[in-house]
Amino acid sequence: MTESSPQPPSSEEHAALQRVLEALMAAGVNETVLSEAAPEGLDAIQRIVARYLTFPGARRYTPPEVYAKAGVDEDWAIALWRAMGFPEVPDDQKVFTDADVEAVQLATQLFERAHLDRAVALQQARTMSQAVSRVAFANQDVIADFTTETDPIRRAEEAISLAKDTLPALDRLLVYMYRRHLAAATEQQLLIEGSEEGATNMTIGFADLSRFTSVTRELEPRDLAMLIDGFNGEAADVIVEAGGRVVKMIGDEVMFSSLDAEAAAMAALGLLDAVSPDKGYPPLRVGVATGGVIPREGDLFGPTVNLANRLVVVARPGTVLVDRATRDALASDARFEVSPIAARHLKGLGRVRPYRLRAAAATRS
Repeated sequence: MTESSPQPPSSEEHAALQRVLEALMAAGVNETVLSEAAPEGLDAIQRIVARYLTFPGARRYTPPEVYAKAGVDEDWAIALWRAMGFPEVPDDQKVFTDADVEAVQLATQLFERAHLDRAVALQQARTMSQAVSRVAFANQDVIADFTTETDPIRRAEEAISLAKDTLPALDRLLVYMYRRHLAAATEQQLLIEGSEEGATNMTIGFADLSRFTSVTRELEPRDLAMLIDGFNGEAADVIVEAGGRVVKMIGDEVMFSSLDAEAAAMAALGLLDAVSPDKGYPPLRVGVATGGVIPREGDLFGPTVNLANRLVVVARPGTVLVDRATRDALASDARFEVSPIAARHLKGLGRVRPYRLRAAAATRS
């Protein structure tokens, strides 16, 4: 039995393909790239659509040409590229655009004007890249969820339309959010009273979903993703509303901070209400500690952070445990009740007496 030969594209399909190719050429894809991709079929065209519409511009430079055009040395350019989260490119491949050259120049000028040595500059590049990478992959997950077209050419057309409609707005929105967060971070820094060692007094909290491992085995992947998304959204809203800051989210756990213990306590109790079994979540537990922390690259470190993290481990589901410093800071606030519980052995810290935090009886709903 002989295989049937593939059917030639219909006039409608041919017209759709032509529209895609025209859009690609307008985005900077040259005819050579398209002709080389043609034998690979429509999948290759889709890859080109993804690559060029999200990052347009003719791929005309090899790595050595970028170094020369940007006026930087090879070692620095390679280190910067890696710090931004991308693998090294062979010297004979023309994959870089004018935008890449400009980025290398801008980064170099920025770090030089800030008088940063290369190690610090590269760490800053890593921090920025990791944050932006997470945003990009999160955006792509949403796009994938809402893309219903299965025909390759129709899918490519859909991608072209989506890119034209959304990417310029996303560019502006990212800059706006960065500037807003930079303003907030600067204001917070002005309020901080650091110690001579460079530590900063803050209240740190950790909240995590108990029994999460068993829950992951019971749920379908999509349901698990919805659970995590819901938890992250609820947690972020509660923490920000209380006056705190979300430091980071790691799956079933959120780390938050505040310049005052009262805001952190309100956030901790608010989390128990917002992320509750009544709403379909596993029971939440929270640990809170107050003291010196060391800010680095948007994260927080130090003994206080370790203590808060250990407290959440020994907290019972549905409870908030705090350390002595937090208890003392809340002593005069009538909104809270803080009572001692039996001492616990905390890994790496020895025996510590935690305190249970609850809303005062008069404020409970």
